[in-house]
Amino acid sequence: MNALHVRSENARMGVGSRLIDRAEAEIAKAGFSTARLETDTFNTRSRAFYAARGYREADRYPDTEWKSGLTTLLLVKSLR
Repeated sequence: MNALHVRSENARMGVGSRLIDRAEAEIAKAGFSTARLETDTFNTRSRAFYAARGYREADRYPDTEWKSGLTTLLLVKSLR
């Protein structure tokens, strides 16, 4: 499992943008043409952040990893 979270007290300081920029650059550098990530349906802040950066919903499914009863969204973005 890999997870990355930005603390709420660091929101709107550009931390998330810098992290996702770096992650996308590394993914592209490794030869992948698409970035994929997950968030939860209830997390409207992260969904808006990723949508503004070009991520689109590709799938939704029950959270089986954490067994939370929540729904997970798979978001994808072309890096080309």
